[in-house]
Amino acid sequence: MPSFAPGSVPLEQHKEIHKGMDELEAYLKQCQRGEKDLRREEVKKVMDGFGTVLWTHLDQEVIELGAEKMRGVWSEGEMKQMPM
Repeated sequence: MPSFAPGSVPLEQHKEIHKGMDELEAYLKQCQRGEKDLRREEVKKVMDGFGTVLWTHLDQEVIELGAEKMRGVWSEGEMKQMPM
């Protein structure tokens, strides 16, 4: 789909979201290993770091992956072959 071409805003958003999720995962693993105490404030701080881009991305994705736009790019047969 054109809106997901290399260098597009959604793909750049994915990079930023994954960076934040990696940071959250690293923190949670440190807590799991007993290296840090799980602190709600720290979880919130990490999540706030990528929360805006995540919610913006999800809102845009609902529009971009809506039925009307999908019909303009993919045939019904192609849609049925997509792994879901």
